[in-house]
Amino acid sequence: MPDTTDIRATRNAILRNALMAAPIALCALFIALYAGDYAALRYRMARGSPNSVLSTVTILYAAPIRGDKLSVFTDQPDKQTCVRSIFPQLSYMPCWYLRRHAFRVVG
Repeated sequence: MPDTTDIRATRNAILRNALMAAPIALCALFIALYAGDYAALRYRMARGSPNSVLSTVTILYAAPIRGDKLSVFTDQPDKQTCVRSIFPQLSYMPCWYLRRHAFRVVG
């Protein structure tokens, strides 16, 4: 029958190795997700037109005024090209991010 100190030492060694392997596995998962996003983007671009991958988002500028309010300038909206992916790819920001940040505060 194994000694309790041997079992405890084995359990501690397994836990220590798991804690050391967790950041490596997490980093590998992130790299695989980024590479898969890039591969899917390139596949959609090769299969269709660049318009199926790229889109435009209207950006409005705003200036702060008294009382924690913003004055939005709608006379000259800016259009920014974005990519339909999870991460920034092809030197464009993702569309989901630009849609959430459609107002740019100036000043």
